[in-house]
Amino acid sequence: MTAVRGFFGHLGFVWNRNLWRLLLVLLVLTAVIASSGTVAFIQSVFGIIASIPAFALQLSFAAFYLIVQFGFLFWFLSRPRKYTVTPDDPQIGMSFADYRGQPDLLEHAKTTVGILRGVKEFELRGGEMPRGMLLSGAPGTGKTFLAAVIAAEAGLPFIYIDASSIRGMFWGMTEMMIMKLFRDARGLGRKYAPDGQRGACIVFMDEIDSIGMNRGGQSSGGMMMGGMMMGGGQGLNTLLNQMDSLANLVEDRWRYKILRWFGIVRGPVADKPLVFIIGATNRPEVLDPALIRPGRLDRMIVVHEPDAEGRRDIITHYLSKKQHDPDIPMELLLTDSMGWTPIMIKTIINEALIKAHEVGRDYLTYKDWLDAADERTMGLKQPIRSWNLTDRRETAYHESGHAVAARYLRPSYRISKATIIRRGHALGYVQQKPLEERTSLYARWIETQIMVSLAGHVVENRFLDTLSTGPSSDLQAATTAAVRYVSQFGMGPTKLIAPLQPGQFPPAPFVVAAHEMLDELYAETERLLREKEAAIHHLAKALIERDELIGDELEEVFAEVERAHPELLDKFERKIIPFRDFAPPERQVPGEGFFPQPVGQEAAAEPAASVGGAAGAGAAETADALARAQAAAWLPPGEGSARDRGRRPRAPGEPGMPTDVIPPWATARH
Repeated sequence: MTAVRGFFGHLGFVWNRNLWRLLLVLLVLTAVIASSGTVAFIQSVFGIIASIPAFALQLSFAAFYLIVQFGFLFWFLSRPRKYTVTPDDPQIGMSFADYRGQPDLLEHAKTTVGILRGVKEFELRGGEMPRGMLLSGAPGTGKTFLAAVIAAEAGLPFIYIDASSIRGMFWGMTEMMIMKLFRDARGLGRKYAPDGQRGACIVFMDEIDSIGMNRGGQSSGGMMMGGMMMGGGQGLNTLLNQMDSLANLVEDRWRYKILRWFGIVRGPVADKPLVFIIGATNRPEVLDPALIRPGRLDRMIVVHEPDAEGRRDIITHYLSKKQHDPDIPMELLLTDSMGWTPIMIKTIINEALIKAHEVGRDYLTYKDWLDAADERTMGLKQPIRSWNLTDRRETAYHESGHAVAARYLRPSYRISKATIIRRGHALGYVQQKPLEERTSLYARWIETQIMVSLAGHVVENRFLDTLSTGPSSDLQAATTAAVRYVSQFGMGPTKLIAPLQPGQFPPAPFVVAAHEMLDELYAETERLLREKEAAIHHLAKALIERDELIGDELEEVFAEVERAHPELLDKFERKIIPFRDFAPPERQVPGEGFFPQPVGQEAAAEPAASVGGAAGAGAAETADALARAQAAAWLPPGEGSARDRGRRPRAPGEPGMPTDVIPPWATARH
C-alpha cells in the first residue's frame, strides 16, 4: 500500500510540474488551427513531415562541412595524449613484486590499492575516500613506475594522460578536454563498478606541474592569426572544479538532466564514481596551493633515491636478469651507486653488459660497471693519442694532488679511480666514494672537500711553478662550497643566513669571509702536500706509465710508496680556520661621515673630525683618514681560533669584519 501511495504521489508531482507546459502546447495548437483551419493545418503538418528528409540531408551536409573544416581541425590540433586501460583488457604487465628498493612506499601503495578496491566497505565504516595523490621527487626515482604498479594491482579502469597535452591551442579547448577527461573517467567507473557500488577510476597525470602551476606566475596566452587566442591558464580552474566542487553533488548526465527537468527523477544525486587523481612532478614547489590542498591531492608522497638496502635490492634484481661475474663485489657496487636513482642503476647495468659484449665477453664485470658509470656521468672515453708530453705530465701531477689530498684528509672515503684519460671535457679526474652512506654535511667534511679541490691548483702553483686553466673547475667548486659554508650553512663568522638566488653572490662581508677561508685552506693544503710530496711523485709516475689506476691498483701504489717512506703514515693535523667576527655597526654623530667606522677605528677618524670644517686640505685629510680606517678593517687576521669553540675575543683596538663597508680591493681601479 505504501509503494502504491508513493507511486501515485510521484505521478501527481510529475502532473503538477508539467501541467503548465501541456496547457501551453494546447494553446499554441488551438491558435494555429483557429487561424488557418483544420484542413490547412493538417496539410501544413504533412508538408513539414514530407520536407523533413530533405531538410535533414541539407542540415547534415552543413554540419559535416563545419565539423570537417573547423571541428576536426580543432580536435586534431588540441587532442590530448590519453591512454585508457580497462579491467577486461589489462595491458600493464606489472605487479608489486616488480617495484624494488622502496619498501615503505610499496606498503603505502598497497594500502591505497586496498582502499580503492573496497570503496563501499571503507565508506560503510564511516571513511571518506581520498581524492588524489601527489608523487614528487627527482627525475628517475620511480614515480611513474609506482603509479603504473598501483593501476595494475587495483584492477580498476585506468587513464594515463600527459598533463602538458591538455593545454589546448585555442580558447576553451583546454577546459573542454579536462571536462571530457573527467566525464570519461566517471563513465568508466560506472561501467566497471561492481553491483551495488559506485565504482572508481584512476587518472594518472604525468608532469602535472605543466597545468597545475601556481596561477600567480602564469601568463594568459597570446594573440594568434585571425584574432584567435591561444589557450591560457584557465585549465587549472577547470581542473580544480572537477576535482572537488559542488558540481560533484549535482547531476551531470544529460538523460537524467532531462528526466529531472520533467520531474520524473528527483531527490539527491547518487554518489558519483570516484575519480582518483595521481599526479607526478619534479617541481612540487611551483604547484598551485589550491591543487595540493586536502580534498584534492590528499596524499603527498616524496619519492627519494633509495638507500643502501634499497639499492642492494634493485641491483640484485636487475643483475639476476643479466649474465654477470658471480664474484662481482656487491659492497663496491653499493658505494659506487650512492645517490643514484633506480632507472640510473638499471641503465648502468645494461650499459655494463654492452661494454662486455663489445669486447667479446658474455658476462659483465666490475670494470664494465665502472666504465659504464663513467661514460654515463663523465662522457665517452677519448684518449688523446698525440698529447704533448709536458701537458700530460702536468695533468698527471694535477690528478695526483687530488688523490693524495683525498687519501690523507678523508680516511672515510675510498678512491675508486684516478685517470688521465680524457672523458667529456675532463682531461683527467679522481673519483672518491664514501665507505658508508651519510645523510648530513659537516663543517670539517666541507673543509676537507675544499682542500681536495684546491690540491690540483696547489700542485701546479707550488710544485710545477706554473698555472694552467685546468684547475678552473676545481676553483669554481671550492668557491661555491666556501660561499655556501659562510652564507648558507651558518658555519662562518656569523649565524646570519644570506638568502641567495642561483648564480648570485652574497653581500661583501660574506665574500671576504669566503675569500679568507679559501686562503687559509689553501695554505693548509700546501702544508699537507709538502708533507706527502713523495706520494705525489710516485702516483704521478704511475699515472704517466699506466694512464688509469682503479681500486686495488691505487692501493698497491700507495702501499708501495708508504713502505718506502714510512713518514707518510703520520697523521696530518689540520689547523682550525680562524674567522674574524663581523663588527657591529657603530652609532654615528651627525656630520661624522657617510660610512660607519669599524670597531677600533675611532682614533683614525679623529684627525679628520678635527679639521672637518676646513676646505681643500681638510677635506683631503678626511678622505684619507676614512680610506685608512676602511683598509685597516680588512687586513688579514692574525692567529686565532675557529667558530664558537674556543673563539678568542677581539682585543681592544683589533679590527673586526665590518658588515657595511666595501673592502678597498673590491672597488679599486686597475
